[in-house]
Parts: sequence; C-alpha cells; structure tokens
Amino acid sequence: MNNFPLRLVAAIALGAATVATDASAQTCAAPLALVANTSTVLDTCQGDGTLVAVCSMFPLTGPAAVVRLPLPYPTGSVSVQSLTAGYDPALFLLRSHCDSSAACGTAVDSGVVTDTMDLSGVDSGDYFLAIAPIDFASLTCGQVMVTYGMTAEQQALALDGVFRGGISAPPGNP
Repeated sequence: MNNFPLRLVAAIALGAATVATDASAQTCAAPLALVANTSTVLDTCQGDGTLVAVCSMFPLTGPAAVVRLPLPYPTGSVSVQSLTAGYDPALFLLRSHCDSSAACGTAVDSGVVTDTMDLSGVDSGDYFLAIAPIDFASLTCGQVMVTYGMTAEQQALALDGVFRGGISAPPGNP
C-alpha cells in the first residue's frame, strides 16, 4: 500500500509548526513577523551585523537575528532555544524601530540554552526582537528556534481588534 499521501500530510503538519526562514528575513531591513503559536528556526550567522549594541547599553558580540513582533494586546511569551552547542543568545525587545539606540521594551539573558521573555509587562505596539549574544564566552552566532506562544484566549483578544489604536471610548450619557 502506498502511504505517500499520509507522509505528505505529516510533512505539511510538521512544516506548519516549524518554519525555517531565509537570510533576508532576519535583519532590521527585512524582518520576518512572528506568528503566534508557531516556531521559526533562524540562523543568526545570517543576521544583522549593523546592530553593534542594543537598548543603548548592551554591546553585542555577534550578528543579531531580527524579527518583527506586533503586539496589539501585550500577552503571551517568546521563547528562544539555541540549537547550536556553545551559542548563548540574549533577547532584546526593541520598541518601534531597529537600531542601536532603540528604546528597550525588555531584555532577557538567563545564560542557559532556552530563554523565555514574558510579554505581559510591555505596552501594546510594534517591536523588533533582536537575538544575539552579549557574552564573550558564547559563540558569535548559531541557529535558534523562536516560538511566540499564546493561549487560545490571549490569541482571541489579540485578533479581535479591541486593542488596536484609533478606538475611542463612547461618549457618556446625558
């Protein structure tokens, strides 16, 4: 019996859960937008080399993979797992624009293989997530798996439009 259709369905399901990106989608000029409840594999060796510091204070020791993170409703978390032995990336949430002087929404570097950034403490808005090492003992670049996680309830709030800009409160009753 030919099980090609079954293998094809399994490959499509795996591909939907983990998306590998190309080098052009990892820089300030061409950032990939993260999608909730999807994992993306990035090669930071193909990342942005123009970011030499982030949040006006942290010098980077290697190129940064950069992705866009629009937050209409600030909830969920971003998890980054190093797939390269000896590579210890830190996470920096840059507000509104992507350059060395961008304001920092939050930053995380636990010194372990997987770092998780809780997004509930930041404001709604457009962010860039820069992933790069700040530790000289770390390799300068490597592969990482980035996962933007939300519960179903959090995702519904983010998608319903209530928290998008331009909405005014109704006028009071006379």
